[in-house]
Amino acid sequence: MTDESLRLAKPADLEQLAKLIEGKGNLQDRLDEAFTRASTLGVRDKLAPINPMTSWVTKTGPDLRRRAAIIRAGDGDPLAAALYAGWTPEQLKDANLPPDIMLIANASVANGSKFDPSWLKKQDGETLSDWITRIKGDAVAKVTNNENLGEVVSDYIELTALASTVPEAFKLTVTGTLGLYKYFKKGEFLKAPGTTIAQILKGKAPSYIPAGIARQGAAIGARTPSAILNVFTGADNYAALAGKQWAWEASLLKVGKGAAALKTATGGSRLAAFASGAGAAAKTAGWWRAAGIGGSIAATGIGAFDLVQQGNPIEAFKKDKAGYIADVSGVAFNASLTAAMIAPNPVTIGAAAVTGLVYGVSSIVDNWDKVKQFPGKVADAGRWAGDKVKEGAGKLVSGGKSLAKKLNPFG
Repeated sequence: MTDESLRLAKPADLEQLAKLIEGKGNLQDRLDEAFTRASTLGVRDKLAPINPMTSWVTKTGPDLRRRAAIIRAGDGDPLAAALYAGWTPEQLKDANLPPDIMLIANASVANGSKFDPSWLKKQDGETLSDWITRIKGDAVAKVTNNENLGEVVSDYIELTALASTVPEAFKLTVTGTLGLYKYFKKGEFLKAPGTTIAQILKGKAPSYIPAGIARQGAAIGARTPSAILNVFTGADNYAALAGKQWAWEASLLKVGKGAAALKTATGGSRLAAFASGAGAAAKTAGWWRAAGIGGSIAATGIGAFDLVQQGNPIEAFKKDKAGYIADVSGVAFNASLTAAMIAPNPVTIGAAAVTGLVYGVSSIVDNWDKVKQFPGKVADAGRWAGDKVKEGAGKLVSGGKSLAKKLNPFG
């Protein structure tokens, strides 16, 4: 396809043609089915003349999609670079693509004759989140013409995420284990993760919180109107529906079920009972706990989506054992954390503690090389930046002398 014909083509037509070739039940599937049946019947050699079609089908679909993405990039479509990379519109739905980086990426695709956009292509087994992190660094490398600086940016993003999630996983492992010990040895009720601030504000800070912080928090909570405090920390009066005293001890499922049963007993309809149960559960959770549940559910969904993108689990594990274990345990940790925040009990708390430990350790192992190499990369980037500053300063001085010479009438 020439540049002229490419400009005249419609991206939707090219994408539809690619779908007809590689879509489920279309040419590629039928071709694979034909070869499979021929092999079963022992007549595979009879299809030798159409063997080249296998390679053609495999290459043509992605090539048509990339050509469509080039046209979209020229038209200013913000998803063009991601489509060029090999992601589908379904995979990009609701994706949080960084606009500044996508601007550089789209420019690279739109000007493919001047700038090689191959750096954008999705790598084997790469998830969408991994791709976004990688191209952030690669974009810096392209702009600065310094590959090391691009690696520093990518590593910084990944290590920052590591520093924000792994300590929390280890913290839950410790607090969860301590909570289970007190539950079985002393008969104390378990507490939902993500409710520490609520406990501090209501004067029931956990034992590991410094005494000074506990006192200040309790004082702030005492001065806060109870109606406002309950909105954020959860209403304790509903906890009795689950047989508990405090909101952070109560299972939201049991609270909701209890409130719904009461509504039904007083003649309420099923819809009214559901609304009553949902409302009681929400009030018991409070804003902070509910926000934590929502975030954990989202993290579980994103992690699960990334796992699916990696394809066959056995092959993905063989390719990167520590990385795959970290990804799987991350999904398991967020799922068990969600369950523990909704319904704190020995099973959910125990699962969150165990998966948190596995996730934390495997994440460190997976990123250990980055951790070791990062200081050296930063030092190299610093020297590069220093050289550029010196170079710029030299040009400034040289330019100043030249200007002074031109302005000096006696020079």
